[in-house]
Amino acid sequence: MDVVRSPRRWLVRLGIPLLAALALVPGQTGVAVAAGPCAPVSGEPAQFTANANRVGLVDLRFFLAQGAPVTYWECVGDRAARLGQQATPDSAITSLLAAVPWSCDRLVRRFTASTTTADGTLLRGETSVRTPSCARRFAVAAPPRVRPGTPLRVRVADRWALGGIATRLCVTDPGGGRDCRQLAFAAGATARTLTLRPRTRGVYRLELQVRASRVRATVAVGVRSAPVRALPTVLATGDSTMQGVESFLADDLADVATVESDVRPGFGLSTRDWSSVARSQVARLRPRAVVYSLGAAEGFPLSTPGGAEVACCDRAWTEEYARRVREIVVRYRQRGRARVYVMTLAAPKAAARVPIVAAVNRALVDGAAGLPGVTVIRIDRLMSPDGYQEAIRDRGRDVDVREPDGIHLNAAGTAIAARVAAAAVRAGL
Repeated sequence: MDVVRSPRRWLVRLGIPLLAALALVPGQTGVAVAAGPCAPVSGEPAQFTANANRVGLVDLRFFLAQGAPVTYWECVGDRAARLGQQATPDSAITSLLAAVPWSCDRLVRRFTASTTTADGTLLRGETSVRTPSCARRFAVAAPPRVRPGTPLRVRVADRWALGGIATRLCVTDPGGGRDCRQLAFAAGATARTLTLRPRTRGVYRLELQVRASRVRATVAVGVRSAPVRALPTVLATGDSTMQGVESFLADDLADVATVESDVRPGFGLSTRDWSSVARSQVARLRPRAVVYSLGAAEGFPLSTPGGAEVACCDRAWTEEYARRVREIVVRYRQRGRARVYVMTLAAPKAAARVPIVAAVNRALVDGAAGLPGVTVIRIDRLMSPDGYQEAIRDRGRDVDVREPDGIHLNAAGTAIAARVAAAAVRAGL
């Protein structure tokens, strides 16, 4: 159960949401009236988030329902699919965990939720999230070399651990002959193993077809196996502002890099030790490049190395935040072995958040200044050149880029941000 104590005190003081770093906005007040679940939300939406950070699943969280039951829906075109109802007494957050699984066929997911509080106030919220494509859903494992006529075991694993999908495995022999067979996964199945018995010497090519995606491997039969050079690793990390961006990055860079995602909603430099997070990430992944977006949950006081506590968002606070950014970026650089791309934040809608985000952006720029191999990607200038705006001009058309919460980018916005970041990363690899 998610429990947040005294939420309104911090919301009032900082204009900052609980855990998910969203601006508090009032719901629709007055007597509840019937409306289609996927009808546009009139007035200001309630605080509602979708989180795709757990592999294979989307979690939904509705804020400040005051213990009233919350009903959740997914909007698919004009249809509304009811996902369930949840009530969480004595908690500021009402969660519907594992609300829906990821899907190969529908990457952008849109959700709505509503509740009527004890005083008759109707609260409605809407949110969207972009989940990863199936490009890296499956792994094909086979020995690099076998003797002619010996069993060759090919293991196909579903990294999402969902099953419920049909794939197609094709084997091409050294002479060019091709044999394809369907490989179906029952719901919940995580792996399938096939045993082949190749007899002709040469290199066999395996190709797993999953919708439009392809996963390939080779096996040398009775000949030397050629070494396979692994693609460099790109780490996409940060708070909820990175969510969605990382899945688009994985697709945009699929031909040149393997994108590893580590998104931690609600984390911030003023509340968590991100330096330790960075140390662990580097030790585990040794990334060639790091794309970093963090700062939606800031605004809390910072302690300087000398022991002083500085409040947001004056010069002393910005300097301390920049010092922390610099420490993290240097760690990601790995003594020059990796390039780092720091993404600034789009301007928020809530007036209380504007000075906080402005201070964070100044600190991000200052913290990265003068460091070789470090690039600042100015998302603030791209998405909000003159302050908060819901739409931008992109490739000759107006595109809505913001979530209703007034802080995050929607699926279209994260796609644009990822496209810009991917171009920078690709140029640096």
